[in-house]
Amino acid sequence: MNVKKLTLVDQIYQNIKSDISNNVLSPGQRINVKDLSRKYGVSDTPIKQALNRLMSDKMVVKTPNKGMSVRVITLEEMNDIFDMRLMMDLYFMKDIIATLCYNETLRNQLIENVHLHEQCVSGEYSEQPCSKYYELDNAFHELYLTGSGNKKAVETFANLNPFMYSSYTYFQQPLIRDKECVVEHKAILDAILKQDLNALKNAVETHICNSRKTMQLIFKVNQML
Repeated sequence: MNVKKLTLVDQIYQNIKSDISNNVLSPGQRINVKDLSRKYGVSDTPIKQALNRLMSDKMVVKTPNKGMSVRVITLEEMNDIFDMRLMMDLYFMKDIIATLCYNETLRNQLIENVHLHEQCVSGEYSEQPCSKYYELDNAFHELYLTGSGNKKAVETFANLNPFMYSSYTYFQQPLIRDKECVVEHKAILDAILKQDLNALKNAVETHICNSRKTMQLIFKVNQML
C-alpha cells in the first residue's frame, strides 16, 4: 500500500497544530506569520496555506484589523457542545442499533476502533501521543453517528469537535481518563450489539457526562493559572 508523502504545507500544518494542542500557542494568542516563518525556516507562503487550513478546522480565527489568533473557547460554549453531542447521540439510538444489525462493515469498523483504542492506552502503547487518542476517540463517535444514516448529523459532529480540539483541553486529559473512555466506548458498543436501547441510553449519558466533567475541570483550572 502506498503511503502518501507529506508536503511542506502538510508538515507545517501538523507542526502548528501540535503547538496549539500542547499550548505552545495559547488560546487567544496572536499568530505572527513572520515569526512562524523564521521558526520553521520556510517562506511565508506555506505558513499562510497551513494557517488557512487551521482556520477551516476552527483552530485559528482571523479578526478584521487584528490578524490571526488561536481560537478561544468559553466554558459556556464547551457545555453547549456537549449538550449538542448528547442530543444527537440519544436521538438516533434506534436507527444506529438497526443499522449495526445488518451493516457488517460499519459494525466491524466500530469493533476494530475499540480494539485499537484499547491497545493504544495499555502497556507500551500508553506512550502514544495524545493526538492518537483523540483520533481514535473522534473516529468512534463519527462511526456511531454514521449509523444514523443522517449526513447532517455527521457533519455537525465534525464541525463541533475541532472547538474542543483547539482549546487544547483534550490533550491535558490524564491517561486514566483515556482508559475510562475506552471502557465507556465498549459499553456503548456492547449495548448496540445486544440491541438494548435502555443500556445504550445509559452508556451514552454516562460517557458524555464523564467527558464533560473532565473537560470542565481542566478548563476551570487553566483559567485559574
